[in-house]
Amino acid sequence: MDIETIRKRIEQVEKLQEEIKISKEMLKGELENEMNYLEAAEAVKAAVLKRKVIKEEILGTGPNQEVSAGIKENSDELKTLKEILSAELQEYHEKSHTDEVVGRKFVLSAKLLPKKSGYEKRDGEGRYAGVE
Repeated sequence: MDIETIRKRIEQVEKLQEEIKISKEMLKGELENEMNYLEAAEAVKAAVLKRKVIKEEILGTGPNQEVSAGIKENSDELKTLKEILSAELQEYHEKSHTDEVVGRKFVLSAKLLPKKSGYEKRDGEGRYAGVE
């Protein structure tokens, strides 16, 4: 694969992304011009707010707070373990040239970051350096 092929593919992706964005904006405008839709949207907002208040009351009790804290701790640990495993699998792939380990297959992926300024301060996965 040469760089010119990649450049053309990037252009195709960016063109389709822009077309989708314009189409979505057009549809959004149509929805915002329809009174029935706006009334229904307001009813949904009120229902969601009511549900949120009730949910916060239920989850605010002692035992539920403890369970929520445990979930957050475990989720944070799981995220860290997955990041470490990803790095280990990438290193393993570079050394062994295989996509299988302990009887399981894995895939490597790459992301193309937008051309906006500020991305030079991001790490290899697109996150700002030092931000979790």
